[in-house]
Amino acid sequence: MEFFEHPLIKPQSIEKRAYQERLINSVLRKGSTLVVAPTALGKTIIAAVLAAHFLGKGKNVLMVAPTKPLAMQHQKTLKKVLNIPKGEIVLITGAKPPKQRYLLYKEARVISATPQCIENDIKQKLIDLSKFGLCVFDEAHRAVGNYSYVFIAKKFKEQGSSLLLGLTASPGHEKERIAEICNNLGIKNIEIVTLEDEDVKPYISEIKLEWRKVELPEEFKQIKKALTDFIRENALKLKELSVTKMPRQDYFNRAKLLALQRKISSMIEKRGRERPELYTLAARVASLIKANHALILIETQGPKALWAYFQRLYEKDRNTKAGKMFLNNANVARAALITKKLVESNAKHPKLIMLAKIVREQLNENPNSRIIVFNHYRDSVELLEKELNELENVKAKRFIGQAKRESKGMSQKEQAKAIEEFESNKINVLIATSVGEEGLDIPACDLVIFYEAVPSEIRHIQRRGRTARVKSGKVIILLTKGTRDEAYYWVARRKERKMLEQLKDMKEQNKIAKQQTLSSYLGE
Repeated sequence: MEFFEHPLIKPQSIEKRAYQERLINSVLRKGSTLVVAPTALGKTIIAAVLAAHFLGKGKNVLMVAPTKPLAMQHQKTLKKVLNIPKGEIVLITGAKPPKQRYLLYKEARVISATPQCIENDIKQKLIDLSKFGLCVFDEAHRAVGNYSYVFIAKKFKEQGSSLLLGLTASPGHEKERIAEICNNLGIKNIEIVTLEDEDVKPYISEIKLEWRKVELPEEFKQIKKALTDFIRENALKLKELSVTKMPRQDYFNRAKLLALQRKISSMIEKRGRERPELYTLAARVASLIKANHALILIETQGPKALWAYFQRLYEKDRNTKAGKMFLNNANVARAALITKKLVESNAKHPKLIMLAKIVREQLNENPNSRIIVFNHYRDSVELLEKELNELENVKAKRFIGQAKRESKGMSQKEQAKAIEEFESNKINVLIATSVGEEGLDIPACDLVIFYEAVPSEIRHIQRRGRTARVKSGKVIILLTKGTRDEAYYWVARRKERKMLEQLKDMKEQNKIAKQQTLSSYLGE
């Protein structure tokens, strides 16, 4: 465990683990690396130990994370582990003015930051990248497209003396996406850790996975049928016009409809003037996307969420071509009428009733339990917060992203306060959207509930990893029979298996060439 004995690591500040030493050794031998490991296995500790080695060589360290709460969390961990003055470990976010950031860059040795801020400061020449020996990208699966990680890594690669480390629990299941992440971060080496590894088993806590299935009530099924009839009717019209050869089931697939929408938009750009019928096709596809969203809401969320969506459409889209096509349709009007009646009678999705039962049972069994409920939709998060707070002994609070056009969000300060209250047991149920999926280190959480299944293996892994971080935990997934809930769950599981297969294949086949040694990074 020689790596853990570095003089710049505080004695007894971290538990020495063999698999972490294995990973650190690989990074130092092979160079820039993507570490793929399940949550709660101490990826931040790996970064901290590597930071100590580079600090000892006179180099600074940068660690970037997607959100301010996560960057704050990393700063806290680095202060706990690294044996340097706490004032030299600083947090950099947009909350600090440029002049203050410039001064901090000159004095600090370790920086924990949000990537957008670092990107801007590189462009404004406020930060000197040549001072850094190590740059860590937490939640490295974000390093695709135009995300700030891509720009930051490019600039580090240009100055050429830094080791780049990517950390993630889930880079995605597609080989092309994994390769894109590695190329964007200048990574030549992949290290994979699984819960089955012999040197990992002594340190993992058990996660019990349960499914709780509910039946869709008859009135909900009537709404589902009306929306399904609308989708089939419009899909048939698109087929008649030979716009696409998509199979029938693909008209119920949001991703494929969005791809079709992009295709038609491209056709309009090129030939819109000579083919005015393309605008009608675009409106029809847009109406199908709206219908699909409405269908998902009634299947997985309930009438209140669906009615809120209908109201927003009526306010904003009723005069658009797609809005008229959707809202003026007889099937959709019937679905809206049934939905309105259900809301007026305070009808609840059976999952909401099941959720209340699970939370009540968990807190009766263990009054000190802390529970995270994940829900994708802000409307539903607010509903769940209200419903759960009506239960005895429940102190629930929402945890959502920053403000959007249609709803008031939480500032990063409010997010940090919510985590603090959850850790100190001032609240015992945190109801989170996707903002709570990445990296939150909340050791005391012993139950995670998926209000709906998600088709993304990345999000499935991230949600699941919020429990069993220091002791055994439980994950309960609520599934409505015969709906997207069931389909999405199995899609995510299939993608997760494929992800591991692709990673192992890329590593074993040596499809990412080995990089230079540590000595070349340090200029020795």
